[in-house]
Amino acid sequence: MCAVVRIKDFYKTVLGITDPDILQRFTENSRVETVARGSRVISMGEKMEVLYFLLEGVLRGYVVDENGQDITDCFVCNTGEPVIGCGGFCAPSLVHIEAISPCQLLALPVSELLSMLDRPEIMGLYCSQLEQALQRHWTMKMLLYRCDALERYQWFLDKYPHLENQVNGKHVASFLGMTPVTLSRLRRKLKDDV
Repeated sequence: MCAVVRIKDFYKTVLGITDPDILQRFTENSRVETVARGSRVISMGEKMEVLYFLLEGVLRGYVVDENGQDITDCFVCNTGEPVIGCGGFCAPSLVHIEAISPCQLLALPVSELLSMLDRPEIMGLYCSQLEQALQRHWTMKMLLYRCDALERYQWFLDKYPHLENQVNGKHVASFLGMTPVTLSRLRRKLKDDV
């Protein structure tokens, strides 16, 4: 009973769903999953059958380049963030998503969400999540195009202050479009300046 209350409470308080019918259907069809550090949640090329929402922990999305190096595309670290590997539910994932800490995820079958997209409350939530994702995308694009390495790192510290000691430096460096050596120099410079 406790897990059901927790799931329903998540949909109400975190995602703002108020329609009793939607709450009941989502609650009945959702489950909480525990994911171990290092586990892959979504693989590149895989079609999403389950939509995950982060309850706790940290995940990262990444791609592998032609040299076999992985490049961090995003971090998912805020309660309620959707864990999505592409722009649409019917498309294959464009990234791998792995847990970089132990995580708890709320799993909802994509088919259940798609069956409710005609409801204004769900369409509004869907549009809001897409708008937020688009904003994150453009923010990163502008950072990479317009800001130097120090400005990008300072943005990261402001945006993700709790990740500094949780995330491997090579993942932070690739996310910010720099080498691990550059990141190390920036960290040292900021410590020396204090």
